[in-house]
Amino acid sequence: MKNFLFVTFCACFICFLTSCSGGSEGGANAPKGGPGGKGGKGGRAARDVSVEIYIAKLSEQARKYQIMATLQPLSNVSLAAAASGRLVSLSAKDGAKVSKGQLLAKIDDSELRAQLKQSESNKSLAEQRYNRTKGLFEKDGATKEDLESAEASLRSAEANVELIKAQIEKTEVRAPFSGKLGFVDVSVGAWLTAGAKITELSDVSKLKAVFALPQRFASAVKPGDVITVVDQERSLKQDGKVKALDATISESSRTRQIMVEVNNSKGELLAGGYARVDVPLTQHSAPVMSIPAEALTLDKDGAYVFVSKGGKATVKHVETGLRTPISVDVTSGLEEGDSVVVSGLMSMREGVGLKVKEIRHEMNYEVGK
Repeated sequence: MKNFLFVTFCACFICFLTSCSGGSEGGANAPKGGPGGKGGKGGRAARDVSVEIYIAKLSEQARKYQIMATLQPLSNVSLAAAASGRLVSLSAKDGAKVSKGQLLAKIDDSELRAQLKQSESNKSLAEQRYNRTKGLFEKDGATKEDLESAEASLRSAEANVELIKAQIEKTEVRAPFSGKLGFVDVSVGAWLTAGAKITELSDVSKLKAVFALPQRFASAVKPGDVITVVDQERSLKQDGKVKALDATISESSRTRQIMVEVNNSKGELLAGGYARVDVPLTQHSAPVMSIPAEALTLDKDGAYVFVSKGGKATVKHVETGLRTPISVDVTSGLEEGDSVVVSGLMSMREGVGLKVKEIRHEMNYEVGK
């Protein structure tokens, strides 16, 4: 019985070895799968990535930065009394238009007028004395000291007259420029102290729109550039010109103050209110190669993009200029007509096969809303 079991075990073991040897035929020596192989279906090729592309081109299309600005009068001043006294005349009216030099208010100057008459009389006497002394000096009838003393007395009398005239001028409040008055805060007969406000004068025929431009756009405008000012509430639009730029950038906000002068001869825009300004960002730029911002990638070597070339993804390192949330100006590294990949970048690498599903033609250039 034991011999029978042993023989049976050996026969099974031999069959097992034979089947293993037969199943491995062509195993070690058979051709491997993959492209060009003879065994089976071979390895599968990587699937192409579907992407959108943007055709790089030189463009002068103006991009706009939109921001709110404060409208201010071109000139504005608080008119106040320069001397103390009783207000005896008031020609200023609420909201009236006035001309430069026009008398608006007058403080009592009767005492100063009396002092002026006395000073003018003293001046006349000093002048006569000087003339007599000068005549005597020429005939050796007076010393040089006498002549110098008479001249000094005359100059003192003249100065006293000028001083009183200046004090009288301070009793008058005149318009320093043509403009429009605000509300008048005083009445005839009131006692005014020096510095007491009478009214405000504003030149609203021209307004200035003041706004803050972010640092990245701080050099995008220059004096004389045309900026559009828009009053959205009343659907008014007026072109203005950049009059001045702040010399420095604010350390706290990293912005630069810009002032635009706007013609308001029709009085349509209201000083003190807000208005939107549309700032073109490319007025002083040569034609640029702009691409969508999402196409740009950064690594330790700098900025680069993927372009489609022969149906494959190719890396191009680029140098950039002005950047906005929408677009990037490429200053070097791209050629006009390059097909820049703008989607599917997470799956992108050098040499990947590409399938173009859409060509993007436009970018939204309005930024900073």
